[in-house]
Amino acid sequence: MSSLFIVIIVCVLALIVYRITAAMMSRRRRGGGESAYTRGMAALADGEMEKSLGFFKQAVREEPQSIDAYLRLGDVLRESGDVPRAMQIHRELTVRTGVPKEVMARIMLSLARDYVKAKRFDRASATYENLLKIAPGHEKALREVLEVYEEMGEWDKAYLTRREISKAAKADDTHELALYKAYIGKRYLDGGRLKEAENSLKDAMKIDSECVAAHLYLGDLYYQEGKIDDAISSWRRIVTTYPESAYVTFRRLEKAFYEKGRFEKIIDLYNDVLERNPGDVRTLMTMAYIQRRKGNLDDAINLCKTALEFEPDSRSVKQALARLYYEKGETDLSLKTMVEAFNGFPTDDETYTCENCGYKVNEALWRCPRCKHWETFV
Repeated sequence: MSSLFIVIIVCVLALIVYRITAAMMSRRRRGGGESAYTRGMAALADGEMEKSLGFFKQAVREEPQSIDAYLRLGDVLRESGDVPRAMQIHRELTVRTGVPKEVMARIMLSLARDYVKAKRFDRASATYENLLKIAPGHEKALREVLEVYEEMGEWDKAYLTRREISKAAKADDTHELALYKAYIGKRYLDGGRLKEAENSLKDAMKIDSECVAAHLYLGDLYYQEGKIDDAISSWRRIVTTYPESAYVTFRRLEKAFYEKGRFEKIIDLYNDVLERNPGDVRTLMTMAYIQRRKGNLDDAINLCKTALEFEPDSRSVKQALARLYYEKGETDLSLKTMVEAFNGFPTDDETYTCENCGYKVNEALWRCPRCKHWETFV
């Protein structure tokens, strides 16, 4: 082998080694051989939103055709609070041509989440619906659009969506489905569409005969129609069959019995509840409220004392007891101060509190408007 040939080989090898070394050094300077997209994903996994945002911005500059990089950039912008910019990026991706269906589904999912974040629920629901046309049965889309329908009060659509989710999961969600039907009935009832309301509420009871909401609202419907005896019958069924939920009927039954001239019947009803559940504090306090209205302060005080035996730390019961002592004239200056500080009797304005988030309302609800949890009000 000639010396010239050996020299040429050595030079070629040296050039290859130089280029490999230069490329490695360049990658190290850009971040240890990792792309901006990869570094953005790592930062995102570590919860470093600001860093991930910078890396994804770099990634789309380096690879402007990368749909995934733009998707991630939009998602991080949304979670960082820049929802308008996130929407713009995701909307622009929806008009790209030649995008596979599964990728378009991801784009639309991100765009729908942008609309939810912006509380533009009508646009969000439309986007989820379009997504489900190209990807029927998309689990995330179904679950997320369900929440949007609930937020919008679109209970018909919520019912159908929940039923689809249940079928896919092969789950027995009859109780939940009945609640959706009951909410459909309540919406019709509030709108004065009594026949549609009755049909929906009876459908709810066919799905789940133990749906308390359906029985309650059916009683409301009968009351609106002037069928007070039927209303009482519907509400009393809750008291006798589902005593743990009896309290939702108390104000309704008092009003109905009063209109029928049979107010004393409500006392018998409450006594029945207490006979089965002596520690039902809400019923004890309702009885105390009635005794107070009748002027039987001693009876009311005794009922409050009984309630305190079951809930000794109850601020509301102590407030009621303080008020009763004050009204009876058996109080000192400190008690008077307590009454002034906690003026009012707990059952003057009945409230229900969400066990999950503490949200308070003055009517029985089955879904909390704040935390969106079901059946958390007591």
